[in-house]
Amino acid sequence: MISGVLKANELSEVGALIKSENARLMIERDVYWPKWDSPWWYILLLEETGRLAEVPVDVFKELLTCADRQYLKVFPVREEDVEGPVNGYTEVMCFCFLGSLMKLASKLDFDIFAHVPWAKTWLTRYQLPDGGYNCDESAYKNNGKSSLVSTTVMLEGMTEYSRYTKDTESFAVNMQKAVSYLIKHQVFLSTAGKEIPNTEWDKIIFPRFYEYDFSRGLEAIFDFLLLTGKKVRGAAVEQALAMLRKKTDSGLAHSEKQWLSNEKTVSYYIEKPMVFQDMANLPLLLKKLNSNVANEFVPAMLARISRKHEEIKSRVLIV
Repeated sequence: MISGVLKANELSEVGALIKSENARLMIERDVYWPKWDSPWWYILLLEETGRLAEVPVDVFKELLTCADRQYLKVFPVREEDVEGPVNGYTEVMCFCFLGSLMKLASKLDFDIFAHVPWAKTWLTRYQLPDGGYNCDESAYKNNGKSSLVSTTVMLEGMTEYSRYTKDTESFAVNMQKAVSYLIKHQVFLSTAGKEIPNTEWDKIIFPRFYEYDFSRGLEAIFDFLLLTGKKVRGAAVEQALAMLRKKTDSGLAHSEKQWLSNEKTVSYYIEKPMVFQDMANLPLLLKKLNSNVANEFVPAMLARISRKHEEIKSRVLIV
């Protein structure tokens, strides 16, 4: 089992870990699993901490190449979509992964769809009637309800890809639908304007990876507005903005939700995937960043979102 070999105690160690031979072996075997000590999660962490430039370009290119080979070219929602048994965790690309790939590839100067061309149609093909996306395939067979998490990550990816390509038209409708979905939820509430039980989306999370809090949805909306010049009603974001001011004014400087240590993962034993039988390995670096000990990244993140809000106000994009 290769899991656990990429152990980082400090952020300064991550770049070298991703360049290592063990990292390349892990990517070759699986571009995604296991959490949290495989290359993909460290690459996401470098992006969240403003150190994406430390990601080796050749390693990221190899990850894209392996993703193209590893995954089915469809998101199977019906039995007839695929032939034979499928491991949905290791053979199907989820929308959180796709959205994150779009975002990171664009920032690293890669056209994601030159490497996984089959995924480009997914942005329209799998957008649900309510405007969002959902990594749970049952949503496509049953209730048709999107996920705030999946939708936000896809919106982040589409926005960054549109900025990178300087093409705001190709996915304009898809982005607008995703933003409308977030707005219907006032960023972090039910469509009835109530808190959704067992979500704790009013708590700031760091690192986020694929987790959600109100600030992530709010920033995704802001980035869309700044890219396109579209406008949004103030009432749709006022509760999220009030929450942002509350967190900023309090001087919050740590993750309010310590969630990483509770996660199980897909592990590999003699190259056979074992699904959610093992707890995810939590490197010391992530233990520190996801604790209630102060770090520099949470206040910087809140300040960044606040600056975007000020720019949006100056451009009169909230009405």
